[in-house]
Amino acid sequence: MVLLRAIRKFPCYVDFCLEGIFCEKLLTYAMKNGINIMFPKKSGYVMHGSVLASDYKKLRIIVRRLGLKMRIEKKRGIYFTLKKHRNKIGLAAGAAFAAIFVLFLNLFVWEINISGNREVSNEEIIASLERSGLKIGTLRKSHDAREIEWNVLNDNKKIAWATVNIQGCCANVIVTETKKETEMKYDDDKPVNIIAAKYGVIRKMDVFDGQGVAKVGDAVMKGDLLVSAVFEDRHGKLTLKHSRARVMAETDYKITVEFPLKQIIETTGESKKTVKEIVVLGNRIPIGSARGCEGLPAKKEEKELYFLWIRLPIKEICTEYLSVKQNTITYTAEQAKDGAFQLLEEREQEEMKGMEIISRKINEEIASGKYILTATYDCVMDIAEEQDILSDIPWENTDNIS
Repeated sequence: MVLLRAIRKFPCYVDFCLEGIFCEKLLTYAMKNGINIMFPKKSGYVMHGSVLASDYKKLRIIVRRLGLKMRIEKKRGIYFTLKKHRNKIGLAAGAAFAAIFVLFLNLFVWEINISGNREVSNEEIIASLERSGLKIGTLRKSHDAREIEWNVLNDNKKIAWATVNIQGCCANVIVTETKKETEMKYDDDKPVNIIAAKYGVIRKMDVFDGQGVAKVGDAVMKGDLLVSAVFEDRHGKLTLKHSRARVMAETDYKITVEFPLKQIIETTGESKKTVKEIVVLGNRIPIGSARGCEGLPAKKEEKELYFLWIRLPIKEICTEYLSVKQNTITYTAEQAKDGAFQLLEEREQEEMKGMEIISRKINEEIASGKYILTATYDCVMDIAEEQDILSDIPWENTDNIS
């Protein structure tokens, strides 16, 4: 009886249809008697509307006085639904048990998500959480999030900040790791000469450390000494330096690119197979087999399951394997030429950054099913290259002072 009274307190509605010449009078009389008619809609001599089930009997009395006809179109509400299925006790009991069981499960932590970590592994953070009492299957109300955060920071010196949010049956842990201070590395820890990486005519020369040997306008070959590490001060004392210089020389440069006249391109086609998995309390239960789909591209979709508004400790993972199609594309000589020139431009931007191009000659040929471009450049580039030296002259690291 107590349950029945509680159910009757839930709002239930009756949708009715009214017929008569002056059916709009019902609205006035209903308002005077404190009856609220919702969504009234009149068309000709017919009017539709809704009223609370508790006010329907009062409304019928007014309808009889006005000489109108009224019939029920639909009854809505939990009371009418339970009354309709009152003979299905087992179904109602099962639904009630399921709801109570889900509410009970929602009191515990069934999933722990960790994000923001790179250097610190998930296993280390989970170990810290378990030492703080937070692990799968524990009562979520028994945890103090601030205390857990403090323990995680104390256990892991690489973590600078941590936040623990427990929402429903899921604990979300967000961490921020400490930033490493960049170590300043100096390249002046040994004496080196500057030599020519290739032949050329020097157009500009900037010597930062060391003793310049070559001059602007000199023609040099590969391996020639440009800047010496042997430095003589005004007192005639010889010391070794880590030479540094920028030597711009006019020389040549070569780039070769190849574009195939036939290419095999793989594209994903229709779905070949779909495999589902159910994750219950961290345990995976496969539904179906992915046999024969090894190596195929796949799309994964993860979906959390809910009972009404309550999040369940159950996930559904759907993996869709896609078929692969191989398409052979044959290019004309003109199309292959355009593709080769595009590759050449990309190589120029990547390899010749900082160079000054004076002239460019291109040789084109088709060989072995490929369109081949060979570009020869006359350019100005930095040809300075460091070379370690061995000497009995005292090594004095003066670069930190200069």
